[in-house]
Amino acid sequence: MEKFLNLFKQSFIAVREYKLRTVFSLLGIAFGIASLSIIVAAVEGSYNKAYQTIEVFGPESILIFSGSREERGVRQRRKTLTMMDIQFLKQNMPQIKLIMPVLYIDDAKVYYKGETISTRVYGVSTQFEEAWNWYLIEGRLFNEEELRTKQNVCVIGLYVKKELFPNEDPIGKMILVNRLPCKVLGVLSKRGTTPTGRNLDDRILMPYTTVMSKFNHDFIYVNSIRIRFYKGGDVASLVEQVRYLLRESHGLKPGQPDDFHILSPVEIIRFLVNLTGTLVLFLGLSSIISLTIGGFVLANLFLLSVNERKKEIGIRRAVGAKRSDIIIQFVIEAVIITVIGSVVGFLLAVVGAHLLTQVAQFPIKFSPLAFILAVVVSVIVGLISVLNPALKAARLNPIEAIRE
Repeated sequence: MEKFLNLFKQSFIAVREYKLRTVFSLLGIAFGIASLSIIVAAVEGSYNKAYQTIEVFGPESILIFSGSREERGVRQRRKTLTMMDIQFLKQNMPQIKLIMPVLYIDDAKVYYKGETISTRVYGVSTQFEEAWNWYLIEGRLFNEEELRTKQNVCVIGLYVKKELFPNEDPIGKMILVNRLPCKVLGVLSKRGTTPTGRNLDDRILMPYTTVMSKFNHDFIYVNSIRIRFYKGGDVASLVEQVRYLLRESHGLKPGQPDDFHILSPVEIIRFLVNLTGTLVLFLGLSSIISLTIGGFVLANLFLLSVNERKKEIGIRRAVGAKRSDIIIQFVIEAVIITVIGSVVGFLLAVVGAHLLTQVAQFPIKFSPLAFILAVVVSVIVGLISVLNPALKAARLNPIEAIRE
């Protein structure tokens, strides 16, 4: 044990004395470890975000959008879903717990006491809270009578409340929504942002009948349909059944593409995995390149170090140090440098992840696994890089080394 402590002391002194070698080796390892740590944290964060999103979205729920997937990709807004589709699905699928039309108006101008904001207005039913597991923290939602009679009433999100009512109670106040006077009945609880960065609290809810009659002037088409199934069913098979019924309702023939798009929990996971995959590919290549460069730098600097330390090595061999002692000392030096490099790299990863989260709203979750993996990988790189220089140092002839 005393011998090992002595070797560790000698190694630490060497690391401290050869500062330039240490700094370059440390930086080469640190950048590779930073990329690797962000990859692990991004993967963990994405899967964690996926399951959180599914929990919020509803594991037994789906959302059907008008227009095909391709049309939505180029932001076309062709309406293909109707109120008749809702009735048809309700009549033919007893597994449906609730079904609700959803209409929306982008960039609606909202006015209150000289303040103006742009937000999105959603036309929904009285089942909104149950449909989305999204409840009010103030006031109430509109009732069936207000829905049936197309009343000018609304519920606002927390962001809208903060912008229009920073210092007063919004309940009972009148606001103008695209010049339509509307009475505020309640305030939604905080929901945060979507994986793509959309602020979910920046919205206003109104009866869908009001939106149909006073904004869209259309009593047939809806933008989307929210469905929640009874628990215990196979969502994948239920999605296929919904697809079959909608194709029948729309009169689509075999071979014709769907004129709607169904978003399910499976789709959400697939989206987040693809989003993560892009980042993993980019950072994976970066970390491999950085670690490879770091390994080469470490190996070459240790080779140079062997030439600079020939006299030291020769003296140590002359006074009784074994070849294994020389190898162990070089290995310990490499481990010290790579462990410090991994710590520096992990700290860089934390800073980089913070910037990534701020700029791109990307889910990042650091765990002990990320740090342990960083240390293990850095040590492996160090051991591989130092092996050849250590063997070369151990094979030096003591007499010739001292003479040089």
